[in-house]
Amino acid sequence: MDIKTKETYSEVYSILKMLGENYITKLPSQLYQMIKEEKSNEYNPQYDSTIALEQQNIKKETISMIALFHLNYWCNSQEEKQELKKLFEDNEVKYQVELREKYNPDNLFKKRNSQQEENIITNQVSMVEYKKPLFKRIINKIKIIFHIN
Repeated sequence: MDIKTKETYSEVYSILKMLGENYITKLPSQLYQMIKEEKSNEYNPQYDSTIALEQQNIKKETISMIALFHLNYWCNSQEEKQELKKLFEDNEVKYQVELREKYNPDNLFKKRNSQQEENIITNQVSMVEYKKPLFKRIINKIKIIFHIN
């Protein structure tokens, strides 16, 4: 198993410990045991319960796992599950809209064309007259005088 996955399990384990036995007992024992066994022994994150998890440098995968646990094991009623599912769907729609705006092919080409126009305007090259070096010009004059090719 890779390090990132082990660290994710460590973060989930720390959050579960912070939440307490009430939440841990609602999880299937095999799932909790797997998290406990697969977590990294070197990475032991500590979290402050007075600060929101989003502000505590937690991996997205960890938040996703906790959200999944909430949906599958910690919701007390079907209504609560439906509200949570609706929230997940709304977030997914917002995310898809952001992606569509960010990576829309029409916008990419418009942006690219405007950047090219800006580069053309800013990178106008002034015509510079090329002159041979002084030494080369003197030698050429001497060759002309003595009729040497």
